[in-house]
Amino acid sequence: MDNHLKTWQIAHVGFVVEDRERAMARLGELYGITEWQMVEWTPSLIRYQGKEYTDTYVKIAISLPNQGTRIEILEPKTPGFHMDVLKKGPQTINHICHVVPDFDAALQRFLDAGWELVMESEYTDDIRGYRRCHYLYSRDINSYVELAEIPYFRKGKEVSR
Repeated sequence: MDNHLKTWQIAHVGFVVEDRERAMARLGELYGITEWQMVEWTPSLIRYQGKEYTDTYVKIAISLPNQGTRIEILEPKTPGFHMDVLKKGPQTINHICHVVPDFDAALQRFLDAGWELVMESEYTDDIRGYRRCHYLYSRDINSYVELAEIPYFRKGKEVSR
């Protein structure tokens, strides 16, 4: 059996919180983080619990520099997956994120292992291009994993990777 941690890097550890700035201060102090990349995340599509969301808004801070495993702080501002997670409390580590070279194969591996696909997202930006990020949940370990596709630019029906 292959050790997928060799190719599925842990890109970040995610926290869903009520107050992004307060969490930045606490985690920044703990880990010595002085720089954060601020993201106003508005994906084009979210699928969650059988419903499509097109107006999702999450305030995100991602630790810099972009080396090794990073910390991601998410403050949801609209209903959906992240808001539901926050309402369940307590605030704690929400997920680990793997950036995977073969998104579909990694997704299928988790599904075959009994993980539940709980949220699907797609988004495009002018800097990194198109990307899918999906959350999966395991009842056995009561935890989420985010699978993130390596972003790429789509041109019509052609794919530029």
